[in-house]
Amino acid sequence: MKKIFKVLCIGLIVLSFSGLSLAYNEAPMLAEKAAAGLLPSVEERLPSNPLVIEVIEEIGTYGGIVRMAHRGPSDSTGYYRTVREPLVNYNPSLTQVQPNLAESWDISEDGKVITYHLREGLRWSDGEPFTTEDVLFWWEVQNTPELVPAVPGAFVRDGEPCEVVAIDDLTVEFRFPVPAAAHINWIAAGGAETYLPKHYLSQYHINYTDEETLTKMARAEGLNTWYELFLEKGGESNNWRAVGRPVMDAWYITTNFDDPILVSERNPYYFKVDEEGNQLPYVDYLHRLLVEDIEVMKLQLMAGQIDYITRNLWTTYGDLPMYVANQERGDYRIIRTNGGTPGGLNIMFNVNYKEDPALAELLNNFDFKKALSYAIDRDEINDVRFNGLGNICHGHFHPENPGYVEEVDKAYTEYNPELANKILDELGLTKRDSDGYRLRPDGERLTIIIDGSTHHDHHGEGGELIASYWQDVGIRTVINVMDRGLWEAKREANEHMVTFADLADPLIPLEQTGHMITYVMAPLWEQWFNTNGTQGEEPSEDAQRVMKIYNELAPATGDDEERAAYVREIAEIWGRNFWTIGTVGVPFNLSFAKNNLRNVPSDYEGAHSHPANPAIYRPYQWFWK
Repeated sequence: MKKIFKVLCIGLIVLSFSGLSLAYNEAPMLAEKAAAGLLPSVEERLPSNPLVIEVIEEIGTYGGIVRMAHRGPSDSTGYYRTVREPLVNYNPSLTQVQPNLAESWDISEDGKVITYHLREGLRWSDGEPFTTEDVLFWWEVQNTPELVPAVPGAFVRDGEPCEVVAIDDLTVEFRFPVPAAAHINWIAAGGAETYLPKHYLSQYHINYTDEETLTKMARAEGLNTWYELFLEKGGESNNWRAVGRPVMDAWYITTNFDDPILVSERNPYYFKVDEEGNQLPYVDYLHRLLVEDIEVMKLQLMAGQIDYITRNLWTTYGDLPMYVANQERGDYRIIRTNGGTPGGLNIMFNVNYKEDPALAELLNNFDFKKALSYAIDRDEINDVRFNGLGNICHGHFHPENPGYVEEVDKAYTEYNPELANKILDELGLTKRDSDGYRLRPDGERLTIIIDGSTHHDHHGEGGELIASYWQDVGIRTVINVMDRGLWEAKREANEHMVTFADLADPLIPLEQTGHMITYVMAPLWEQWFNTNGTQGEEPSEDAQRVMKIYNELAPATGDDEERAAYVREIAEIWGRNFWTIGTVGVPFNLSFAKNNLRNVPSDYEGAHSHPANPAIYRPYQWFWK
């Protein structure tokens, strides 16, 4: 892909393929319902132009359950990433934008207007028509302050939100005040689905039902307000699923995220078929087992109780020998997926830390962080926690990213505790207590607390290694690992001092890397960005430049060379501010699939994209052989 118009041509090629005349087939469980008059025929359920999928290995057979695992409501994004269906989609290697719910699209010559043409005859999982009214309703929700405090930044350019205009039932335009040609890449990578089921959710929205009625409905379900009810029914802007809410996914959920098993049943109105006209998905059900402990997930995998998993185990590189040793017992294959996590076990300093001003000054001191970086033995971390598979780096961007800057990514990564001590002494931190820990100017022991999440098991043991290195140069370090939900809530509330986070880089597109200003490193800056300056704290000039690249400059161009230049600029900004200290990056992530679960990409056939994984691997074509 060189320019956006080339992506359009590719999309049109796929479109012409999907327009072939086929005799359609369906799953036995749906054929029985259709024969009994409980469902329309498969021809009536499919759109006039279904999307034809070229399967990875072979045409599949219908039936069965795929068992996965998750950690409950706090892990709900994992489900979204499995089933998401945006207007347009990336191919598995993240190199081409292709049709999905929209069968084609146009970008105006000035790059300001993106027009999507929906497939005719699309239906929600309850059989109701899917039209541009559902896109307009989604936009209405984005402009409802009780539900969304401010229009998401991706839809704002030059401080002005775009317009979303329906030309007819199948044609919708996103009109931006300035060029935004690459916004389509952001959509394809899973940035947003940009639709909600109006026929279902409007009954819970204040613009369609009076507040008194909505309040009664809310209280009947133990809630206080109409907007709590709306969100509970599946109306969140990020489209997390809820029981009863119609979807466009291959499966719809029938149980809750905190039930022992999250059950999803095939969608009879799903809009995709294989080359022989078999309506997808092949698999009847998805089951996600509720497992709060990642160690238990590992045991279940090796005991053969999980059929496919990547989330929660994708960065457990240190356990690879154990996984290999148990492959025959668990009857699974190990898959390495491209892209990976170039920044694993990254140390993210809270730029907006307020609780202790003296310590906050240190956390924002470049030389202080440089000393901490020199104190880290990354080779040992790589051997102990990443099984020697990683690269010593800060993880700014994947080495294969065309904008990768090696000198920035490798800066201050040499293990040199003597130099670390020298820099700390030069900063005036020369006094120590009886235990050998350095004292702050006010006489208090210098202590750094790093929060981590049980969602990533290397935060715990890897964190303890980092704590030992920093304590060797006189800085007491506490590793505070907690449940993911609490970990994220604490960061959003600006209550953390330092945290671990992984930097994922799917190579394409720029907007879906981890290198933007978020609550991980600057909660008050993120508030400022998300509310167009009405809340939070005004960011630094460099931080504003990063977000300008993300939200305005990079999205405006379809030229890969120009976008690579923006990546290089972000890397250089990141490097000179030293907002994060990296340790080890691994250029692939781990997935596991039962040996007879087929049409799952093999090693390096698909790219890991953190927002898309594993939807990028097309689970609707998986089948049991």
